This record gives sequence, C-alpha cells and structure tokens, in this order.
Amino acid sequence: MSDGAALVQVWLDRIGVDVERMGPADWSIRVPSAKRGIVAVAAHAGERTLEMRAFFMRGPDRAHADVYLRALRKNLDMRHWRFAADDAGDLWMVAESETAVLGADGLDGLLGLLSTYVDESFEGILRLGFEVPEGQGVGPPPQATNYTSFDPRQRASS
Repeated sequence: MSDGAALVQVWLDRIGVDVERMGPADWSIRVPSAKRGIVAVAAHAGERTLEMRAFFMRGPDRAHADVYLRALRKNLDMRHWRFAADDAGDLWMVAESETAVLGADGLDGLLGLLSTYVDESFEGILRLGFEVPEGQGVGPPPQATNYTSFDPRQRASS
C-alpha cells in the first residue's frame, strides 16, 4: 500500500463514512444525497493525489447540447468538483486533490460538497434531458440506501 493510500484509509476511518475497500488504493464511498439517495464515489489514491469519480446521470434522451451546456456552466460555480462526460454521454462528477494538503477534514468537506452539488443540480438536469411528467416530484429511488458498491476500476473516460 502506498503512503497516499495509507493516509486516505486513516482519513476515511476518522470521518466515519460508509466505505468499502475495493483494492490496495481503491475505495467505494457511499455519500448521502437528498435527491439521489446515495451517490457512489470511486476513490483512487495515487502516490500524491486522491482521485474521485461519481456517476451523476446517464446520457440524456433529449436536449443533449442544453444538458451538457448546463453542466459546463455549473462547473464555473463549483469548487473542487467538476462535471465530465464519458464516451457514452453519461455525466460524471470528478475531483482530484493532493494528499499532502487534503487531510480528514478536507476529504469530509469534498464529500459534503459532492452531496450539495448533486442536490443542487440533479433535478434541473434530469428534467432538461429526460421526459419527466409535469408535477411529478424527483427524489431518491426506492431502496436507495441499498445501493451497491461502485467498482473504481470501471473508470469512465473524460
């Protein structure tokens, strides 16, 4: 295990998040979200950086350009996290931080920011890119707390 991975494990233990070890330097972290229920975050510790990637939403059915433009504009208002799209058009949220300056509080803050950004963005982007009946509420799917782990080896290309 690298020094970076050892540090990240200590921080994850300290902040008490719902986490599963996926490999020597890889974790699946489950972050609560009011709009999505649980957001699964794949985290990978390199020697000097912690990379995190969270699936946000599958590629839109309609208004593709508008959806991606909204995500790009949201990037201007966000700190640390940014939207990215993979080759299939699915939307992801990604973050990278140097382990030398992160610490347990910094990691906790990054995960909190992710939850906030998902809750701020999810419904608007969903309604823009998919047919959602007028008046239908958007909330976590049934049994969202039973979300399975995300394998960080399944990284999207960005």
